Amino acid sequence: MTFIQVVISGIIQGVTEFLPISSSGHLVILHKLMSMTEPDILFDIFLHLGTVVAILIVFGKEAMEIILHKRRVLLLILLGSIVTFACVVFFIKDIEAAFNDIRMVGFMFIITGIWLMLGNLMRFGTEGLTGVKAIIIGLAQAIAALPGISRSGATISTGLFLGLDGQTSAKFSFLLSIPAVIGAFIFKLKAQHGLGFPELHPNYFIGFLVSCVIGVISLKLLLRVLYRNRFHWFAAYCIALGIAVLLFLK
Repeated sequence: MTFIQVVISGIIQGVTEFLPISSSGHLVILHKLMSMTEPDILFDIFLHLGTVVAILIVFGKEAMEIILHKRRVLLLILLGSIVTFACVVFFIKDIEAAFNDIRMVGFMFIITGIWLMLGNLMRFGTEGLTGVKAIIIGLAQAIAALPGISRSGATISTGLFLGLDGQTSAKFSFLLSIPAVIGAFIFKLKAQHGLGFPELHPNYFIGFLVSCVIGVISLKLLLRVLYRNRFHWFAAYCIALGIAVLLFLK
């Protein structure tokens, strides 16, 4: 990858990670347009690590408070993460294959759009996080491992669907992503390189830095939209993009 391609990838990751429009799906499309025949999943994970650091920068105070004083919320995050990890490990080969199937990405964008609309229109359950809700949201996060399914869109919309308010759903979604992305990073390193540490290209760190900086800016700017439960605004975009992918990319 050239320097420009790395920077563009970092910018797209930083912006789309916090919009309910699937950062991984956009990266697959970008790599397709760049004629990258083999997606560098490790590079994509470094981009996701950059946005995890962005979350820690923005939500660092809340994360520390949860670790020190809100053990119940911490346990719910761990519960949701276990569900995510178990599902992803079980279906890992299918998930990795989806990154090479541009038509699958198109279909997943359409599903994301429908998911966003349902999350806005339907409400079941009462306020407050519970173990059952954490499990369901963790399952939604696992499904979002597929490129084209928005992680933030799936988890936040599912939280809204289960009766959570926008602020609680958004914070839980972002905090839930931290162990998921770190776990994916470790799992990918072990799968590709065993106990050894791979040679890391400088592009990985450049992409990491760009996605982190852009992610902090994007998250701060977009929190108002997220807290006001306006995710359905992006439903039309996801559906239109999915249709465009199916029609014009092969």
